[in-house]
Amino acid sequence: MAGGLLGIGTSALLSNQRALDTVSHNVANVNTPGYSRQNVELSARQPQGLGNGFAGDGVDVTTVRRSYDQFITSELRTSTTAHAQQETLASLGSSLDNLLADEYAGLSPALGSFFDALQDAADDPASTAARQVLLSEAESLTSRLHGLDNWMDNSRLAIADRMGTKVQEINQLASSIASVNQQIMEASSRAGGQPPNDLLDKRDQLVLDLSAIVSVSTTSQEDGALNVFIGSGQALVLGINHNNVAVQNSVTDPGQYEIAISAGGSSSVVITDLIHGGELGGLVSYRDQVLDPAHSELGRIAIELGSFMNEQHRRGVSLDGLPGQDLFSVASPEVITSIGNGGSVSVAFDEVSQLTADDYHLRFDGSSWALTRAGNGQVVPMSGSGTVADPFVAEGLSVTIGPGAAAGDNYELRPTRAAARAINVLIGNPGELALAAPLRSSAALTNTGSGSISAGVVTDIDNPAFQSSAGQLSPAVQVRFTSASTYEVVDQATSAVIDTGTYDPASGADIFPTQNLAIDYGYQVRITGNPAANDSFDVTYNSGGVGDNRNALLMAGMQNGKLMNGGTSSFNDAYGELLADVGNKARQAQVGSEVQLRVLEQSKADWSSAAGVNLDEEAANLVRFQQAYQAAARIISVADEIFQTLINAVGR
Repeated sequence: MAGGLLGIGTSALLSNQRALDTVSHNVANVNTPGYSRQNVELSARQPQGLGNGFAGDGVDVTTVRRSYDQFITSELRTSTTAHAQQETLASLGSSLDNLLADEYAGLSPALGSFFDALQDAADDPASTAARQVLLSEAESLTSRLHGLDNWMDNSRLAIADRMGTKVQEINQLASSIASVNQQIMEASSRAGGQPPNDLLDKRDQLVLDLSAIVSVSTTSQEDGALNVFIGSGQALVLGINHNNVAVQNSVTDPGQYEIAISAGGSSSVVITDLIHGGELGGLVSYRDQVLDPAHSELGRIAIELGSFMNEQHRRGVSLDGLPGQDLFSVASPEVITSIGNGGSVSVAFDEVSQLTADDYHLRFDGSSWALTRAGNGQVVPMSGSGTVADPFVAEGLSVTIGPGAAAGDNYELRPTRAAARAINVLIGNPGELALAAPLRSSAALTNTGSGSISAGVVTDIDNPAFQSSAGQLSPAVQVRFTSASTYEVVDQATSAVIDTGTYDPASGADIFPTQNLAIDYGYQVRITGNPAANDSFDVTYNSGGVGDNRNALLMAGMQNGKLMNGGTSSFNDAYGELLADVGNKARQAQVGSEVQLRVLEQSKADWSSAAGVNLDEEAANLVRFQQAYQAAARIISVADEIFQTLINAVGR
């Protein structure tokens, strides 16, 4: 443009017009999400040399630049990601915590009612009504376990649906970012490298929206495109291309859903363990760190409750005098086989009191087997050799290796996850409840000494003494004192001496296992006091023990018995520990959510201060540039007046 007064005025007029347009654009987008304040940058034109100095030649608009701070923008994305994850964890964790602690849905009330009914039956073992109430409470207990298990299963499916929704949003955002990348590259090229501010804002907002779903990191290309990575560095957008994320069934576990990423037609790669941050990271964290462990712990309680109750119930006899059967069904450990395994394994419970709620990986490297925890990869020591005769034993599990094992064979062991849904009451007839003990001991009426014999405690109900003939003790025995300090154990059916022993009145004597031959009939009886020579004591089967409640009392005593966690926790303790664990995690997530909300609010305030539109500031700029525009117009007017004066002078 030509110099001189008219040229200078015109450049000022146009520059201030551009400034007014920019201010107006800022005001118009004050409520547009992600919009960054734009500023016109002005520079003086190259002056003209006049020999005796330089004369200014006006002003040009160098560029229109948006207010942008990369550090603040990055902090906003980070705080958005952290808050979204903690908020998701807090919401889901609180729901599970409320369920487990609920008076009507939680397990504690059902456990209490069951043991109360068991105590009532022990108080009146001959009462059919009390026995029926006990069965009803047992059914209620298993129903409560089923309900909790079903809720957790449905929760897992709901999480999978939400994961699918979030993955779709990720793909849509990735496609949009790649498209805007292309628009930015084309617009910048057409404008000679000038920044297309509105497109840059649009892309930043898309990345911010993405950061609410999953952790995001970015790198810039020289052509203006932005590369976007999610999780721990998995490429999502590279220039104008983007990869696809999907939710798919796990290859090793069809019931588990994994997050995978693929580029073009290439095969997908599972990245679940690499995903963190945002709502998607919160969903994965809740499922893997809260829901699944709680589900497994609930199953462990079901297994140990059923196993210990069954064991004690089998040690009793029913109203018909028959040995007790299993009261509850108990699940077996789940074994998930990887595709391509050459062999097979079978897993059973060894000592349920040693069980944990952990899942495990069992791997074969071609020469040895290794058991590790699924959660942290910690190696779990195993004893045994893995054969049928000598199985591997670890943390309450017994593992037998089948033929055909090949290097690379891999199994996932889930000992307890599905157990709460599998527990059921196996007895429907109240008379089949084995509330009486199978032993009856008595002293002969003709005894002259002061000796007494205990009622007897069953140690092994599977011993042939109990199992060879149902409803009988094989053999029934008599303890006959040959002197005040010696006795013999006699088979009542044949009168044959089974074994002999010595007796010390100061300490008494346990009859089984016997002193010399260590014969064990699966029970213990103890004689104390001062028996006399020819005194005798009988141990027989407790047929007709309708009013006997000894086994019922032992079963009721399990309520507070330290049976779980290696003999350190009761059933209520274990459930209380589950509640505490879930409650602590939910509380930590809630506190984390509140903290991250404050951080997010501060990040938004920092961004608004650095890049947001301030209407007061824009109003001042509007006045400033309007006045400058008017002054520029006056310059042009003065130039016109000078020109008219010159014309008039020449015309005369």
